[in-house]
Amino acid sequence: MRPWSIVVWLMLAVAWLCPALAAEPPPLAEHQIKALYLFNFTKYVEWPAASTNAVPFVIGVAEAAEIKNDLLEITKGKRLQGREVIIRTVNTVADIKGCHILFIGRGQGTQAGELLRSARGTAVLTVGEAEGFLTQGGMINFTNQENRVRLEIGLDNVQQARLNVSAKLLAVAGVVRGRPETPRN
Repeated sequence: MRPWSIVVWLMLAVAWLCPALAAEPPPLAEHQIKALYLFNFTKYVEWPAASTNAVPFVIGVAEAAEIKNDLLEITKGKRLQGREVIIRTVNTVADIKGCHILFIGRGQGTQAGELLRSARGTAVLTVGEAEGFLTQGGMINFTNQENRVRLEIGLDNVQQARLNVSAKLLAVAGVVRGRPETPRN
Protein backbone atom coordinates (compact mmCIF):
# COMPACT_ATOMS: atom_id res chain seq x y z
CA MET A 1 0.00 0.00 0.00
CA ARG A 2 1.28 3.41 -0.90
CA PRO A 3 1.61 6.11 1.77
CA TRP A 4 -0.96 8.37 0.03
CA SER A 5 -3.55 5.56 0.05
CA ILE A 6 -3.14 5.21 3.81
CA VAL A 7 -3.79 8.95 4.16
CA VAL A 8 -6.92 8.65 2.00
CA TRP A 9 -8.20 5.76 4.12
CA LEU A 10 -7.53 7.71 7.31
CA MET A 11 -9.33 10.76 5.92
CA LEU A 12 -12.32 8.64 4.98
CA ALA A 13 -12.37 7.04 8.43
CA VAL A 14 -12.20 10.45 10.13
CA ALA A 15 -14.96 11.82 7.87
CA TRP A 16 -17.11 8.82 8.67
CA LEU A 17 -16.51 9.08 12.44
CA CYS A 18 -16.67 12.87 12.79
CA PRO A 19 -20.43 13.21 12.52
CA ALA A 20 -20.77 10.66 15.30
CA LEU A 21 -18.23 12.52 17.43
CA ALA A 22 -19.82 15.92 16.81
CA ALA A 23 -23.39 14.73 17.26
CA GLU A 24 -25.40 16.33 20.05
CA PRO A 25 -26.19 14.20 23.05
CA PRO A 26 -29.63 12.60 22.93
CA PRO A 27 -32.44 14.75 24.32
CA LEU A 28 -33.32 14.23 27.96
CA ALA A 29 -36.23 11.98 28.81
CA GLU A 30 -39.30 13.57 30.40
CA HIS A 31 -38.50 12.08 33.83
CA GLN A 32 -34.97 13.53 33.67
CA ILE A 33 -36.32 16.99 32.86
CA LYS A 34 -38.76 16.79 35.77
CA ALA A 35 -35.97 15.72 38.14
CA LEU A 36 -33.85 18.68 37.02
CA TYR A 37 -36.78 21.01 37.59
CA LEU A 38 -37.33 19.58 41.08
CA PHE A 39 -33.70 20.15 41.97
CA ASN A 40 -33.69 23.65 40.51
CA PHE A 41 -36.86 24.64 42.37
CA THR A 42 -34.57 24.83 45.40
CA LYS A 43 -32.96 27.90 43.82
CA TYR A 44 -36.21 29.72 43.05
CA VAL A 45 -38.37 28.97 46.08
CA GLU A 46 -37.80 30.44 49.51
CA TRP A 47 -38.85 28.49 52.60
CA PRO A 48 -39.55 30.03 56.01
CA ALA A 49 -36.38 30.21 58.11
CA ALA A 50 -37.82 27.86 60.73
CA SER A 51 -38.11 25.04 58.18
CA THR A 52 -34.56 25.33 56.88
CA ASN A 53 -32.28 26.03 59.83
CA ALA A 54 -29.44 23.51 60.05
CA VAL A 55 -31.45 20.57 58.75
CA PRO A 56 -30.90 18.46 55.64
CA PHE A 57 -32.86 19.50 52.57
CA VAL A 58 -35.35 16.69 51.92
CA ILE A 59 -37.08 15.95 48.63
CA GLY A 60 -39.78 13.33 48.99
CA VAL A 61 -40.92 11.32 45.98
CA ALA A 62 -44.17 9.38 45.86
CA GLU A 63 -44.80 6.87 43.06
CA ALA A 64 -42.09 8.00 40.65
CA ALA A 65 -39.09 5.63 40.79
CA GLU A 66 -37.43 7.00 37.64
CA ILE A 67 -37.57 10.56 38.95
CA LYS A 68 -36.26 9.44 42.33
CA ASN A 69 -33.32 7.68 40.67
CA ASP A 70 -32.60 10.76 38.55
CA LEU A 71 -32.68 12.97 41.66
CA LEU A 72 -30.27 10.62 43.44
CA GLU A 73 -27.89 10.99 40.50
CA ILE A 74 -28.29 14.79 40.26
CA THR A 75 -27.76 15.37 43.98
CA LYS A 76 -24.89 12.91 44.46
CA GLY A 77 -22.14 14.78 46.31
CA LYS A 78 -24.02 18.10 46.22
CA ARG A 79 -25.13 20.33 49.06
CA LEU A 80 -27.85 22.97 49.06
CA GLN A 81 -26.90 26.13 50.90
CA GLY A 82 -24.38 24.08 52.84
CA ARG A 83 -26.90 21.40 53.78
CA GLU A 84 -27.00 17.71 52.96
CA VAL A 85 -29.61 16.68 50.36
CA ILE A 86 -31.78 13.66 51.08
CA ILE A 87 -34.06 12.01 48.52
CA ARG A 88 -36.78 10.07 50.32
CA THR A 89 -39.42 7.64 49.09
CA VAL A 90 -42.87 8.66 50.33
CA ASN A 91 -45.28 5.77 50.76
CA THR A 92 -47.43 7.11 53.60
CA VAL A 93 -48.49 10.43 55.09
CA ALA A 94 -45.94 9.91 57.90
CA ASP A 95 -43.10 9.96 55.31
CA ILE A 96 -43.86 13.62 54.47
CA LYS A 97 -42.53 14.85 57.81
CA GLY A 98 -39.35 16.84 57.28
CA CYS A 99 -39.79 17.17 53.50
CA HIS A 100 -39.18 20.53 51.81
CA ILE A 101 -40.39 19.34 48.41
CA LEU A 102 -42.91 16.56 47.85
CA PHE A 103 -43.27 15.18 44.32
CA ILE A 104 -46.41 13.13 43.78
CA GLY A 105 -46.30 10.97 40.65
CA ARG A 106 -49.40 10.36 38.56
CA GLY A 107 -49.51 6.76 39.76
CA GLN A 108 -50.60 7.87 43.25
CA GLY A 109 -54.26 8.12 42.22
CA THR A 110 -56.56 8.66 45.20
CA GLN A 111 -53.67 8.71 47.68
CA ALA A 112 -52.46 11.96 46.07
CA GLY A 113 -55.35 13.83 47.69
CA GLU A 114 -54.49 12.34 51.08
CA LEU A 115 -50.82 13.35 50.73
CA LEU A 116 -51.81 16.87 49.65
CA ARG A 117 -54.23 17.26 52.57
CA SER A 118 -51.50 16.14 54.95
CA ALA A 119 -49.00 18.63 53.51
CA ARG A 120 -51.51 21.52 53.58
CA GLY A 121 -50.56 24.20 56.08
CA THR A 122 -46.92 23.12 56.17
CA ALA A 123 -43.93 24.62 54.36
CA VAL A 124 -43.75 21.75 51.87
CA LEU A 125 -43.64 22.61 48.17
CA THR A 126 -46.01 20.09 46.56
CA VAL A 127 -45.31 19.20 42.95
CA GLY A 128 -47.27 16.78 40.78
CA GLU A 129 -47.98 15.67 37.25
CA ALA A 130 -51.69 14.91 37.19
CA GLU A 131 -54.60 16.80 35.73
CA GLY A 132 -56.41 18.72 38.46
CA PHE A 133 -53.40 18.70 40.79
CA LEU A 134 -53.63 22.43 41.51
CA THR A 135 -57.34 22.30 42.26
CA GLN A 136 -56.62 19.54 44.83
CA GLY A 137 -54.24 21.94 46.61
CA GLY A 138 -50.98 21.21 44.79
CA MET A 139 -48.56 24.06 44.14
CA ILE A 140 -46.70 23.20 40.94
CA ASN A 141 -47.91 20.81 38.27
CA PHE A 142 -45.95 19.44 35.33
CA THR A 143 -47.89 19.26 32.08
CA ASN A 144 -46.85 18.10 28.65
CA GLN A 145 -47.61 20.50 25.81
CA GLU A 146 -46.30 19.91 22.32
CA ASN A 147 -43.90 17.26 23.68
CA ARG A 148 -42.36 19.72 26.16
CA VAL A 149 -42.58 19.78 29.93
CA ARG A 150 -44.44 22.90 31.09
CA LEU A 151 -45.28 24.25 34.53
CA GLU A 152 -48.54 25.33 36.11
CA ILE A 153 -48.24 27.16 39.41
CA GLY A 154 -51.04 27.53 41.96
CA LEU A 155 -49.74 30.71 43.56
CA ASP A 156 -52.51 30.89 46.16
CA ASN A 157 -51.56 27.39 47.36
CA VAL A 158 -47.88 28.38 47.49
CA GLN A 159 -48.62 31.49 49.55
CA GLN A 160 -50.82 29.56 51.99
CA ALA A 161 -47.76 27.44 52.77
CA ARG A 162 -45.73 30.61 53.49
CA LEU A 163 -43.39 29.91 50.57
CA ASN A 164 -42.09 32.54 48.19
CA VAL A 165 -41.64 31.78 44.51
CA SER A 166 -39.23 33.98 42.58
CA ALA A 167 -40.42 36.02 39.62
CA LYS A 168 -38.00 34.01 37.44
CA LEU A 169 -39.86 30.78 38.18
CA LEU A 170 -43.23 32.47 37.64
CA ALA A 171 -41.99 33.73 34.26
CA VAL A 172 -41.11 30.17 33.17
CA ALA A 173 -44.55 28.82 34.08
CA GLY A 174 -47.07 28.45 31.29
CA VAL A 175 -49.99 28.97 33.69
CA VAL A 176 -50.01 30.86 36.99
CA ARG A 177 -53.22 30.67 38.99
CA GLY A 178 -53.72 33.24 41.73
CA ARG A 179 -52.03 36.57 42.20
CA PRO A 180 -48.74 37.53 43.78
CA GLU A 181 -49.13 39.18 47.14
CA THR A 182 -48.49 42.89 47.09
CA PRO A 183 -45.73 44.12 49.38
CA ARG A 184 -47.01 45.59 52.62
CA ASN A 185 -45.60 48.87 53.91
